[in-house]
Amino acid sequence: MTAAPLHNPTPLMHSTPLSRKTQTNVWLKLENLQPSGSFKMRGLGHMCQKAVQEHGKATHLVCSSGGNAGLAVAYAGRQLDVRVTIVVPLSCSQFMKQKIESEGATVEMEGEAWDEADLRARTIVANDPHGVYVPPFDHPDIWAGNSTMVDELKTQMGGIVPDAIVCSVGGGGMLNGVILGCERAGWDRVPIIAIETHGANSFQQAVVAGKLVTLPKITSVATTLGAKRVSAKSLELSFVHPVIPFAVSDSMACRACWQFLDDHRILVEPSCGASLSVAYTPSLLSNVLPHLNHQSNVVMIVCGGSNINFEQLTDFKTKFASQGQQPAIAVRNGDQIMLKMTHSLQEKESTPAQRFIISTLYRSPVSESDEAATNGVSATNGSSALDAKSLSAPATNHDDHVAVKTEETNE
Repeated sequence: MTAAPLHNPTPLMHSTPLSRKTQTNVWLKLENLQPSGSFKMRGLGHMCQKAVQEHGKATHLVCSSGGNAGLAVAYAGRQLDVRVTIVVPLSCSQFMKQKIESEGATVEMEGEAWDEADLRARTIVANDPHGVYVPPFDHPDIWAGNSTMVDELKTQMGGIVPDAIVCSVGGGGMLNGVILGCERAGWDRVPIIAIETHGANSFQQAVVAGKLVTLPKITSVATTLGAKRVSAKSLELSFVHPVIPFAVSDSMACRACWQFLDDHRILVEPSCGASLSVAYTPSLLSNVLPHLNHQSNVVMIVCGGSNINFEQLTDFKTKFASQGQQPAIAVRNGDQIMLKMTHSLQEKESTPAQRFIISTLYRSPVSESDEAATNGVSATNGSSALDAKSLSAPATNHDDHVAVKTEETNE
């Protein structure tokens, strides 16, 4: 077994189209170029490698996932020359099942949802003395592996500290790694905008509630963000690092996928499109972080994803176009941020077709020293500049404004 990491260092690319749209300098961390097609290769590759180093060639890696985690573990097992079993729910697409099998893994199908598949995976491990359970996201070795993308970022940025990092959140494995990497890099005040989709926003709901929340079911098309309950570590880290949980619609996530394909000739899943939609939604980034300007540097983690092809993307485009959905417009009023969906961007505010779909609120008390540090830049409509350390504190007395869905989204 080689001692070299199983993941690849990935490029950091400046995006002219997204920089123009956001009026900032947008940098793309291209995790879609990992061998398994997503960032999952970092954390899961690291965990699998450690497991084989500890248990030897007889190791049997067992993972429950019908998505990118399973594919990453299957690839790792092939590289490490050990047995791999991936337990997938019955909802797993034939497309992904074949990809996992092509890496030499055994695929078992169990249950309607991931929970049942996970129970089967744990049962296999309990009955196999060489079995090693590999969770999709919730393990310190996975977070440590994912944190290496920030180590690379620090080198690639050449001494420049990013003004914000944007990443998607499912179970929290990537978010945990990014935060831990930032802390190690000395970027403890770099805000992270953590993006989910409605119907898969377990992290946002946990931060709002101040405790872990279990979603009744996943209703978003971004199925690889579909963890009913986010990692406890994610909630813990959100209390010590500036994190902004934000939920977008399926329509926004899918629209960003085909816009990104047009702009950069890169095909990604809706789970990745969710993050990219921050750049493709007019004024959203500047409303979330009003201190950003044309000199600011924003890193967007292109997490990738292999559960997508052109046919699926075309289906999403047809589905959401048929609903007459247009891009959202960000509106800010004090601490309140809303995304307004319209049939036409030219319609007047009084048009009944407009709906508020999201209103994420934050309290932003700013000390005199913080105001000086931000050169007096303030949010629109007279609200104060956001203090980086306060970004993770939603206004809990306005929870009813968080994740409000419209009749039109069908999420």
